[in-house]
Amino acid sequence: MSSRQPRDTEFEKQIARYLRDHPDFFETHQDVLAGMVLQHDSGNAVSLIERQVQILREQKEELRHRLQELVNTAQQNEELNNNINTLILELLDAASLAEVLAVIESRIRDDFEVDAIVVKLLASGNEVLKEQPALTAWQQPALAIGEKVMTARQPVCGAFSSEQMQALFDDAEIRSASVIPLASDRTSKNCYGIIAIGSYDPQRFRADMGTLFLTLLGQVLTRILKRHLEQPA
Repeated sequence: MSSRQPRDTEFEKQIARYLRDHPDFFETHQDVLAGMVLQHDSGNAVSLIERQVQILREQKEELRHRLQELVNTAQQNEELNNNINTLILELLDAASLAEVLAVIESRIRDDFEVDAIVVKLLASGNEVLKEQPALTAWQQPALAIGEKVMTARQPVCGAFSSEQMQALFDDAEIRSASVIPLASDRTSKNCYGIIAIGSYDPQRFRADMGTLFLTLLGQVLTRILKRHLEQPA
């Protein structure tokens, strides 16, 4: 038995380049193709064309999965957009702060499938807030989170401690939450408080999740609440 010759990797690269530049090579040299085999992971030998067909099928299946993911994402975005539009329209129709809070509670809980919603506002001596004392009652663990969010002017998502969840939602069973500042934008001078949205699912709100929708939600609610919180004396 003859010893195996050492591989010339540079020569192999030249061959590979030639074959890429001449994809019809095996069509015009079918005698070469007939004698070629490739090894599956199982060790079974198959012809080059069979292997190529298998690769194309695998690529087609991968593309099909990617396309389905895009379709699913598009459907989810459409549903999200419709829910946001409905929320905004109902908020615009709300005639009082109490009605605004009722819309926030019902629409966000039902349409966005969350388990708890809390609005906490900064006390400002506003007469309207005197009718809603729970809105300005802060427990210390909740205030610590609120100060962080209001200072950064951007949402914070993730799993907080059971003590913090209890302070925010009066429910220590909440496993993940998003805390959103009620500010017009990140450079806004005024921040009216926070809205906290909680879930019993620990994966519902994650620290690495995108916050574009949550930021938009906070900005919309800020503009609606502003009409009621800055009423002329």
